[in-house]
Amino acid sequence: MGFISKTCAKTHLPVTSSYKDMDLAEVVALYPNGKKVEGIYDGYARVNGVNLMLEGYDQKKWDEIKFVLKRSYAGEDYKDLGKSHDELAQGFFMSDEFLDYCKEKGKFKNHAEYKKAFSKYANW
Repeated sequence: MGFISKTCAKTHLPVTSSYKDMDLAEVVALYPNGKKVEGIYDGYARVNGVNLMLEGYDQKKWDEIKFVLKRSYAGEDYKDLGKSHDELAQGFFMSDEFLDYCKEKGKFKNHAEYKKAFSKYANW
């Protein structure tokens, strides 16, 4: 499996691989069963070395996991958070201009606003 990532379920900011940008790589990954994994996301479905997809990649299981940027996490339960969408540049392949815009903006109102900014700034 190559790079894969999500957007934050609260801010809709991209979660990046630690190889791309450390400011957007510290996360809390939440599962429907209440399990949480906290730490640095590496871009390969691992947080602090913990493989989030133990049995191998499964799109349905991946879709159920929610990412929240650590700095935005306030102890919410899984059910209290919205969807954590797939990150369009897989957490790595976007331009620095897009990342700079995201950091300056701080958060998006929704996933549609994230997609609009991605289309404008990510150089895809």
